[in-house]
Formats: sequence, structure tokens, C-alpha cells
Amino acid sequence: MKKIVITVIFLFSIIFCTISYSAYTKEGIENFPDEYRPYLEVLKQKYPNWNFIALFTDLDWNYVIQNENIFGKNLVPKSYSDEWKNTNPGEYNVEVDSGWVDASKKSVEYAMDARNFLNEVRIFQFEGLSYVDNINQLNTIEKILYGTEFYNKTVSYITSQGQTINMKEKYADLILRGAKESKVSSYHLASRIRQEVGPFLSHHSISGIVKRI
Repeated sequence: MKKIVITVIFLFSIIFCTISYSAYTKEGIENFPDEYRPYLEVLKQKYPNWNFIALFTDLDWNYVIQNENIFGKNLVPKSYSDEWKNTNPGEYNVEVDSGWVDASKKSVEYAMDARNFLNEVRIFQFEGLSYVDNINQLNTIEKILYGTEFYNKTVSYITSQGQTINMKEKYADLILRGAKESKVSSYHLASRIRQEVGPFLSHHSISGIVKRI
């Protein structure tokens, strides 16, 4: 039986993108292969409002693995065990980037197999990132920002002339507005801000004094 690569698009929306191969989507657990369904059914029972959309890429599994298993394309930390690393002579423990070495075929296959991540913690890597108007809500954005200095905070900034501007909008308002304009999930934007910037408004990257390269 021909094995194909299937991506789970989770919760929010279908991802629209320009692709050069045949692909289509179907909503509902019943449209997933049999080996996917037990994991998704457990999640659906616990979170009945979650929706699952299968993206059929029509790509052959072996073809995908062959093209992903190219030296330097997928990396793992050098500190990982040899099971995760490419151990071919001349390629073993060669740092492609500082502290990173080429991944083994087995680890590439593990990372490419969505079934390894169909649990309530790791499934969010498959979340649809497109903006959907009736799903993106200010109160949920604030929940993501909770525990940071962005939470329930009115925006103020200093202009290049040294003038302090106090806006009427909160950070959550700006994130939602940016999501609408960019057509990207506001939850994704809020999560990335929290992940990349951290919890503090004093972070150097958003100080306004970092020069462009």
C-alpha cells in the first residue's frame, strides 16, 4: 500500500498556500487514516470543540524521507545520543551549525510522523495559523499574555523625538488588529511574542534603540 504524508491541521482553520503539488483537505476524524483515529478520538472526547482537518499532500512517504534525509538539512543537538545523529563516516558529529549536527534517517522519520505528536501538548504544532474572525478573541489573547508585562497593559512608547505617546489600545488590541491585517492567527502572534520576546517590556529587541542591519 502506498504510504502518503498527511498533515493534521488543528483547531482554527485551513491553511491556504500556493503549492506546486496536488493537495486537498477534508474535515473530520473519519477522513484520517485508521492509524490516526484512536489518538484524535481521545482528544475529541476531551475537547469536543476542537476540529480536525486532514491535509492530503499526495506525496509519497519514501520520497519525502529521501529528500529530507540530506546532510545538513535537518539537525539535532550534538549532545544527543547517536541514535538521533547521522553516524556515516565523515559526517558523524560534524557541526553544521555551532552545537548542531546532521540528524539520522530514523530521527527524520520520527519527526515527520504526525502520529508521534497527537496528544494534548504536542498537537499544537499542527494548529492552523490563518486568521478566522469568529475564533480570534481579545479575552483569549489576554490569556496567552497572562503572566507577562503585556497582559492587560495599555500601550505607550517614546518617539524618536523623545515624546511619550500613550495609546488608548492595549497590546491585545494591537495583536488582534495586526492579525486581521496580516490574516495570521492572533493566538499564533501572541504566542510567538511571548516565546521570542519573553515576559518583559524592557526586552532589548523591542526597546526601539536596536539599529537595522
